[in-house]
Amino acid sequence: MTTLVEQVEQFRRYVVEQAQNDAKEASLEELFQRWCTSRSSANELEQSLHSLERGLADAEAGRLVDSSEAIDETRNRLQRTA
Repeated sequence: MTTLVEQVEQFRRYVVEQAQNDAKEASLEELFQRWCTSRSSANELEQSLHSLERGLADAEAGRLVDSSEAIDETRNRLQRTA
């Protein structure tokens, strides 16, 4: 398991490498997202893709919940389990 300092150093090296290549215009947030993705396993990426596909299918089918309502429901559920 890597320490926080090691992870920060790995990210720093990634940013420097990307800046020297083709990512000169990328924001720090974009670089962080790319770095996280590059560290993900194929299984994690597949699970993320499947989750996105389910979410899009839900949206297309009209199965949407207002964000405020979802936050309130989650907050209430967490309070019951605490």
